[in-house]
Amino acid sequence: MINIAVDFSQREGYLLQPQKSVVVPIKTCNKMLDIDQGFSKLKNIDMPIVQDSSHIGIKKSQKDSTNATITENIKKARRSMYSLMGAGLHGENGLDPETLISLFRTYILPVKNLDLIQQQHKRWIKQILSLKLNVADTAVYLLSCLLPLEAEIHIKIITLFGNITRADRSSLEWRIAERQLQIKTYSSNSWFIDLKKICGKYDIVELEQYLEKPLTKIEWKRFTTKKIHKYWEGAIKTKMKGYSTLRYLKCEYDIGRIHPLLKTTSANITEIKKLSICSKLVTGTYILQSNKAEYSNCATNPMCRLCNKADETIEHFILLCETTSQIRTSLIGKILHEGSLVLARESLQTPFDLITLIINPYYYLSKKMCKDVEDRVSNHLVPLCRQLLYTLHSKRYDVLTKIDTKANRK
Repeated sequence: MINIAVDFSQREGYLLQPQKSVVVPIKTCNKMLDIDQGFSKLKNIDMPIVQDSSHIGIKKSQKDSTNATITENIKKARRSMYSLMGAGLHGENGLDPETLISLFRTYILPVKNLDLIQQQHKRWIKQILSLKLNVADTAVYLLSCLLPLEAEIHIKIITLFGNITRADRSSLEWRIAERQLQIKTYSSNSWFIDLKKICGKYDIVELEQYLEKPLTKIEWKRFTTKKIHKYWEGAIKTKMKGYSTLRYLKCEYDIGRIHPLLKTTSANITEIKKLSICSKLVTGTYILQSNKAEYSNCATNPMCRLCNKADETIEHFILLCETTSQIRTSLIGKILHEGSLVLARESLQTPFDLITLIINPYYYLSKKMCKDVEDRVSNHLVPLCRQLLYTLHSKRYDVLTKIDTKANRK
């Protein structure tokens, strides 16, 4: 086989690269083939025996080529992220979340065992949204409005099948699809049976009919997108109900449109930091003394270190702490005024929670609010809420830093 490859390369006028011409022992039938050094030669030169090697982006390995290829692709995607850091693809000191998500989908996602990829995918989104790694995965999708990576892969698979259905009936792909769908059972390892299972998950059944009467490209995309989005909207909303930390996040999953809470018209670093504080509060990952006490089984004192008057809960931090009373007095009045005007326009009859309104001004608004209300919220109410939360955070940080510095000196 090696001699045939050498002869063919000489006839076609290209050179075989010695660095890429290696021998990878493979495991067949639970037995590893033993290959002695010098057994394989390329132009009378011994070919090295290695454990793994890459060819056209696919990693071949002695043990598990699939996982080796996935790991290598994750490394490529990680390098792409690092290369874009200079352009602002990072957390609090970078670009706004909407731009970061767009960069991620354009440059990082195409570079990328499914569980390993999904884990890395969620990790990256949390990092660019300045969220802690232990935040609920559901919150990541609700805020970024990205589909889970599993859904992205399924879309590519279903799109490929749509292309096959529109191919000429005499084409090899169309004939293979027809034969496999008709004769293969669910226990088969056929790609078309895997496709059948994936389509069944989204209530896309009787695939044979689409071979006989194929939909146009636009019709197929519209039909499958609707099915896939419907499934994942229901799945994400169902999972969200199990997280008490997401009580300030409305159960709305608008796929493809980033949550308005993370939108900003300014590229100012301070404004980006404000978004980071808001995202931590809305996902329940902003750590206060009460949270530390809960995590440590009451080994930590839940008392507020700023005023030493009560436990530092989210309500105490935003509305009640005496140390920060001067900061909130004027802003709270403005927030109540703007909030009342907005909710009156929305004709909201039920009482609202002030904490929820401050953390997530969009919570009580309908998904299809009118343009005037949306502009009023984004241009008046949201900046006031962000300013309050950021100022409270900054004051708390400064006071705690001084307390810790003083304690260290003693």
